[in-house]
Amino acid sequence: MIAQSTSAPAVQPAFDGLRAAFLLDGGLTLDQRRGALKALRRSLIDHADAYVAAIDADFRGRSRHETLLTEVVVVLSAIDDTLPRLKRWAAAKKIRLGFPFWPAAGEIRPQPRGVAGIVAPSNYPLQLTLMPLIGALSAGCRTLIKPSELTPRTADLIASHLGKTFDPSVVAVVTGDAEVARAVTELPLDLLLFTGSSRVGAVVAQAAARQMTPVILELGGKSPVVIDRSADLDMAAQSIMAGKLINAGQTCVAPDYVLVPRESKDALIAALRRAAASLYPQPENGDYSAIGSDRALSRQHDLENNQRVIPLFDAAVAAPRHTPKVIDAPSPDSAVMQEEIFGPLLPVIAYDDIEEATATIRGLPSALVIYWFGEVNDRLDALISRTQSGAVSINETVLYAGISALPFGGIGPSGWGRYHGKAGFDSFSHERVLFRQPRWNIAKMMRPPFGTHADGILKLLLRNK
Repeated sequence: MIAQSTSAPAVQPAFDGLRAAFLLDGGLTLDQRRGALKALRRSLIDHADAYVAAIDADFRGRSRHETLLTEVVVVLSAIDDTLPRLKRWAAAKKIRLGFPFWPAAGEIRPQPRGVAGIVAPSNYPLQLTLMPLIGALSAGCRTLIKPSELTPRTADLIASHLGKTFDPSVVAVVTGDAEVARAVTELPLDLLLFTGSSRVGAVVAQAAARQMTPVILELGGKSPVVIDRSADLDMAAQSIMAGKLINAGQTCVAPDYVLVPRESKDALIAALRRAAASLYPQPENGDYSAIGSDRALSRQHDLENNQRVIPLFDAAVAAPRHTPKVIDAPSPDSAVMQEEIFGPLLPVIAYDDIEEATATIRGLPSALVIYWFGEVNDRLDALISRTQSGAVSINETVLYAGISALPFGGIGPSGWGRYHGKAGFDSFSHERVLFRQPRWNIAKMMRPPFGTHADGILKLLLRNK
């Protein structure tokens, strides 16, 4: 089922309305931003149960608790973190200028970029629509939203509820198929935030470049877990399984594979099985979520084909759920090691020293986050200095991504740009520079015809300190 409420030709009028409002009235005032965020909060609370039901239907089985925690509570927390800080974020910043520019004054004023676009994915269809919207509203932008067509019930609810909450000159929502999303990416937006796969992200970046539209790309990657010899295996296994199996692995920051000291591999796999059983003692009771589509489910089967698999549940679960499995020592060239898994499969690979673990990470697709279990030590420092990722999380998986005070984003193929909290405000803002020169100033002495004053100033500037 695909949401078909909007056709691609209808995208342009929605954008034109936002652009006309920005040209006439500018961005949202500080009071309007506060009001918009509070209205968004009220709407989300009022309709939380409806969103739970819609997401459950779209996923063909999504844990109610997971949806409330990851789609509703995370967004409410971000709004609550933003509201008391917004005045400070939006304030102009005086810049102290030294010689030879004194007594001139500098100032940086954050201003709304203009009309922003948000193209959201299906794995967290509510959170990954509203979290960027918080950044856009806090910065004062007018915003065009395209929810995922793969979660049509949720998309229609978002369109309905935001349509009742905001005037279309402030927030407009268009729904429909991939052609509608493509039409959004081809608009002359002032900023576009896209969340999705690296493959589609490259296409989006090309479309945006033709309009000179700056983009934030929130993509995926292969996020490794590195188990240090100092790690508590049971504690690590609990966190790994919790992060891997939430939303059945359909999370961009889910642990993608595990690197473990060779002598500890069997013990870790046993600990992973215990952890999975303790987290999901009755997987069919609804706590363990389904895979979002038949195509995605089939892909998980393809990834595990011809691999040595170790089921993590004692009994297999029925489709559309997929039984989580360890994949023992897969080939680096296999699809399961060359693609983001985005499901409940977990390769486990042995290593002998931190140099080997580092080389493995560097030889695989880019990581959105690197997880480390163990003490903070020289081996961790070496790993951080020799690898790249959007984040490093120590002794915990996934949780950091829901903390609005921490900037969220990738690097290279795992993403461009950041949002959440202040980072989101900054990304959706343009830092406009003001420079004020008083009547009397030193700069006059540096203009032709040059004389003794210019020579004296140059002597001061060129002196050794």
